[in-house]
Amino acid sequence: MTDVIIFGGQSNMQGQSERLSENTPVKNALEYRLLTNSLVPLSNPVGEDIRYDGTAGVPYAKGQIRLRDWLTAHALGSACDGHTNLVPAFCRAYLEVCGGSVIAVHAAKGSTEIGDWLPHTAGYGILCRKAQSALQLLKKSNAEIGQVYFVWLQGESDAIAGRSNTYYKEKLTTLADALCTDLGVERVGIIRVGHFTRDTRDDEIIRAQDEICREDSRFLMLTDLATALNERPDCMNPHVGGHYSAKGLELLGDAAGKALGKHRMSQK
Repeated sequence: MTDVIIFGGQSNMQGQSERLSENTPVKNALEYRLLTNSLVPLSNPVGEDIRYDGTAGVPYAKGQIRLRDWLTAHALGSACDGHTNLVPAFCRAYLEVCGGSVIAVHAAKGSTEIGDWLPHTAGYGILCRKAQSALQLLKKSNAEIGQVYFVWLQGESDAIAGRSNTYYKEKLTTLADALCTDLGVERVGIIRVGHFTRDTRDDEIIRAQDEICREDSRFLMLTDLATALNERPDCMNPHVGGHYSAKGLELLGDAAGKALGKHRMSQK
């Protein structure tokens, strides 16, 4: 049985670490690529660069393209500079707990607010298209699909914009409604956002994510480790403020993957 895990969010989910730590393929895990409609071994770096018109884009690499230009053109992005992303560590930990196999669908882009991922936006459209195509490919191959999960690491841009707790919870609810209807998502796993603005604006988003996981059974808090990692220099990207290092992303992925794996075991 193959579980499908969709990874959404902004730059820390896209991956903006300082190095490529390792790229050993994760056993029993594949990554779905929309541009080729194919499954490839899951390893760092993760993701695809897809323009808003659905065509192949270019990877973001510091010094080679202006970030503003890249963001304007692209709907989804691969790990910046070809470096480490949390998805392999997540899937490795997940499979160690619950076994089976997994298909990872990476659909993230830096500098996005939650409003950029809601139904009827270009971001949601291509996220949904990629996930639906992955599910269709599995069905055509007669694979037995187990659970479909969505893992969310996002909120830094909403903190910068000063979004309220109430606003963010309303948007998360709208997103979950669409994911459950359009993709058959069984649970929305939250990797709780860290401190980005370093003031009370972060608290609004953190509180919203904590509360919705308590109040809505569709949401599952996977880890609150990010705020602790913010205080560890070795876990933060020394070159890009507010972003996790390769080590930090791997720790986040490992903790969150184990938590979702334990949830999966409870459903068997």
